[in-house]
Amino acid sequence: MNYEELIGQWHKDRNLIDGSTDKDQYMKLIQEAGELSDSLCKGKDIKDDIGDMMVVLINIMVRNNLTMDQCLSVAYNDIKDRKGKMIDGVFVKEGDE
Repeated sequence: MNYEELIGQWHKDRNLIDGSTDKDQYMKLIQEAGELSDSLCKGKDIKDDIGDMMVVLINIMVRNNLTMDQCLSVAYNDIKDRKGKMIDGVFVKEGDE
């Protein structure tokens, strides 16, 4: 199953592309991030929270004519050669130390 396409169509069928905005969807993403934070803090299953965030991100991608593959490709190319290390639980890029 191509969930990205199915979810994109789900958004279109419910007027969540033309009837919403990137700003609206970003606010929804932050709401879903809060739910993920709550689940992480409480040791609950996080699959639904991560999935909900991805659903919102797919909405933003569809409205901007982007695909997950395009976005991940750009992100991977940005990080693939990055060097650094974890310091007190935070990844610090080489040169930022």
